[in-house]
Amino acid sequence: MISKVIKDKIDIDKILIVTFTNAAASEMRERILDAIYKQIDENPEDEALQKQIILLNKASICTIHSFCLDVIRNHFYELDIPANFRVGDTGEIELLKQDVIEELFEEKYLNNDKEFIKLINTYTNYRDDESLKELIITIYKFIQSSPFPKEWIEEKVKMFKINDITDDFSGTIWGKILLESLSEDVKDCIIRLENLAKEMKKFDELEKYIKVIQNDTYELQSLLNNLNTWDSAYNHSNIEWMKWPVDRKVTIELKDEAKKIRDDIKKKISSSINKVLLYNSEAANNDIKEMYSILNSLKNLILEFSDRFKYKKREKNIIDFNDIEHFALELLVKKDDKGNLISTEIANEYKEKFEEIAIDEYQDSNLVQEYILRSISKGNNIFMVGDVKQSIYKFRQARPELFLEKYEKYSIDKEQGRDLKIKLFKNFRSRQNILDFTNLVFDNIMTKEIGDILYDKDEYLNLGANYEPPENIKSVYAGITNLEIIDLKEDDDDEEENDSSKSIEKNESDEPILENSVIEAKYVANRINELLNNPDYVVYDKKIGYRKITYKDIVILLRATSTLAPIYEKEISALNIPVFSDTSSEFLDSIEVQTILSVLKIIDNPTQDIPFVSVLRSSIGGFTDDELVKIRLCNKESNFYEAFIRARIQCEENLKLKIENFLEELKSWQNKVNEKPLDELIWNIYMETNYYNYVRLNAKWRIKKSKFKDAFWKSKAIWKSKF
Repeated sequence: MISKVIKDKIDIDKILIVTFTNAAASEMRERILDAIYKQIDENPEDEALQKQIILLNKASICTIHSFCLDVIRNHFYELDIPANFRVGDTGEIELLKQDVIEELFEEKYLNNDKEFIKLINTYTNYRDDESLKELIITIYKFIQSSPFPKEWIEEKVKMFKINDITDDFSGTIWGKILLESLSEDVKDCIIRLENLAKEMKKFDELEKYIKVIQNDTYELQSLLNNLNTWDSAYNHSNIEWMKWPVDRKVTIELKDEAKKIRDDIKKKISSSINKVLLYNSEAANNDIKEMYSILNSLKNLILEFSDRFKYKKREKNIIDFNDIEHFALELLVKKDDKGNLISTEIANEYKEKFEEIAIDEYQDSNLVQEYILRSISKGNNIFMVGDVKQSIYKFRQARPELFLEKYEKYSIDKEQGRDLKIKLFKNFRSRQNILDFTNLVFDNIMTKEIGDILYDKDEYLNLGANYEPPENIKSVYAGITNLEIIDLKEDDDDEEENDSSKSIEKNESDEPILENSVIEAKYVANRINELLNNPDYVVYDKKIGYRKITYKDIVILLRATSTLAPIYEKEISALNIPVFSDTSSEFLDSIEVQTILSVLKIIDNPTQDIPFVSVLRSSIGGFTDDELVKIRLCNKESNFYEAFIRARIQCEENLKLKIENFLEELKSWQNKVNEKPLDELIWNIYMETNYYNYVRLNAKWRIKKSKFKDAFWKSKAIWKSKF
């Protein structure tokens, strides 16, 4: 994109750059600015470049949600929503969902709805209906990734509407999917057994064990050969496993390893068969027919919940993140008479505006985002950057197949057409040893079936930055990738002797995970100590070259920060090593952060009950629980702010004075929004409310002060993004 601005002379505000995060957008903006300044230094007379600095302030460098929100704010009148709508807080939206589903269920119970009662009997345990409520909300969230949620769920439910057939169940889509799944499991196990037999044939002593493995292979092959029809598979689903020979004279380690592999295969096959081949064709067909009736009722309940939830949001004048994408889609895409998707007039305006569109992390786009961006493109002006190997957001309904479709379709040959594929295989961040290790791992595990792409030599990462070794030959640096394995299992050579220890492990099944994490944390802490105490260990610094390692050069990546970070902090701190964990849950759960964010929210809109009451109950508001109860009793029907206003008239004098003072303070903050820079406004709130000193007087001041300052900058960022 920098090249488009500098070389092709395209104004930066004519380019839409979509990033995955706000941080990435800020970084992109800074990089473009630095590149422009560099060019200006070389060509100070270039007025076009100087113009770009001004245009950069209004350039569309943002996340997909920010772009969609901009589209909505500019064309809200087309959506039948008020101009002053706001994006609801996550907690507020979740509470609203719960309110809606509670009201929906209560009404269904009162009306004795037969379809609803059938769902209750199907999906609940007769003690409560929480599982059904959770199911509805989960499916509702899932279908929001579809461009047209209602059409999607109706189409999927119709798949269960099969005719009265007497044919084999494998003729249905469900039968085909299930048999294919079972077939893949069986094939995988056969390959494992064949490879195992090859290894065992190297030892004559393992002949009788090889016969067992060969018999297993024969049985699985027989099952595989009968997976062409459902009833054939059902009739051949009983596997006759031979008994594993017991011979203590055979001491070859491969014998025990083979038994473990075989046991794993038996378990896997048994599980797959029990999940798939439960019924014959007739019973399976009847089961699907019964499921259609149930799923149709479930679909109707989900759609009713969706309608009510939409109404509640409109009533409160809020939208959520799913609405942002779908409202933008509604504004930019429509269907013609034949049902084809075409761009609207609004989308055509954006087509004229943007000369180029760049999308980062394209592998994590969903279908809604794809339709939105496609609607505003000229067809040949989209530049997509992605790596399917980095696709980690399928749980958010990301569609990496969108990336793969283009990856396979586009050509690397410029002569083949306009859709060009550029492979970026040079890595400028890592040393050769890191790349070698990465290529080795992915080459062995990533196939078309596992990972959606074949990782071969054509896909290898290649060295882009060559780091010269340090001049001092005594220096030690990160030249080798170490894979450290901590064996936490006890020695079990003698199975009989370890029976007691195994029973202990079973009784203490909750302990090992925590204990193992402590051991890992201790190892990491000691390793850090070793590195820092080694005078010859150096790291490469881009600015000055090689230098002695410092604590800030080290980062620890964890599987789950919320549970593991405290353990690592404790063990590392025990060695007097400074440590900081950036855990979002810890940050957001901090009362200091929550209070400041709530203040900003009520400055914008005091009718938000949760933030408003939070501020009142905090040291900033200074209201007690009893006072808040008295205020609520003044108006039980409306929001808390309305009750607060009415309490000015109805409550006793002391409480009335307290309310007046807070309202004056709130009005003062609101007036200062347009008078002061944001950072000054927030700092004034700190000082005027004496909240800064309040936090300072609390225990663990240093930690709290750090969080407090973080809250300052976090609040600033949130304000900028929303207002």
